[in-house]
Amino acid sequence: MSGSVKSGIIAVFLTVVVFALTIHDFLAINDPVNANVLVVEGWIWDSAAMQEAAEEFNRGNYEVVVTVGVFSTGQEKGPWQENSAAHAAEQLRKLGVNDRAIHVLTVSNIDRHRTYSSALAVRRWLADSTLTVVGINVFTLGAHGRKSLVLFKRAFGERIPVGVIAGTEDSYDPERWWLSVKGIYTVLRKTIGYLYAEWWPLQDDLLTSPA
Repeated sequence: MSGSVKSGIIAVFLTVVVFALTIHDFLAINDPVNANVLVVEGWIWDSAAMQEAAEEFNRGNYEVVVTVGVFSTGQEKGPWQENSAAHAAEQLRKLGVNDRAIHVLTVSNIDRHRTYSSALAVRRWLADSTLTVVGINVFTLGAHGRKSLVLFKRAFGERIPVGVIAGTEDSYDPERWWLSVKGIYTVLRKTIGYLYAEWWPLQDDLLTSPA
């Protein structure tokens, strides 16, 4: 084996090691801003991280918490998708969040670009409300954090500060994600999702009709 081939193999190996050790922390970003609006992505409603979402709202200076969720018209549609925003709201109530602060935003008829469509729906809902928005923190789960941050920032532009809080992932060990089928699937999927969020051309007129 030639020296150049060995060097190439070593380079690939080191790249894989660095990726494995750093990618999850990169994706599961926690970068909150000073905010009076907390957005909770409805699809995380059945995760243990909902406890963290409730604690974040109760200790922060938030005026409202918006649970937002979409459902698919495709074959994979199920009741949990259709009602995810409502389920998330119910979980927050059970965990001690004041019901008067909770707003449920269900976005219908979306098969693609779900996170971005949710962000646009929140933006439009806030524009129609009487609330003066200081900033928005998006509460999501684990490795989805980076994607959510990028897409909500794309939806809101520079007008309103947007931050993100990635709740703790409990379906696999984030520090050893490569040892779990679920971890491998999640990290690879969220890596692709982040790249799509950064580079895919997204329109501002996606169907986001709140139900």
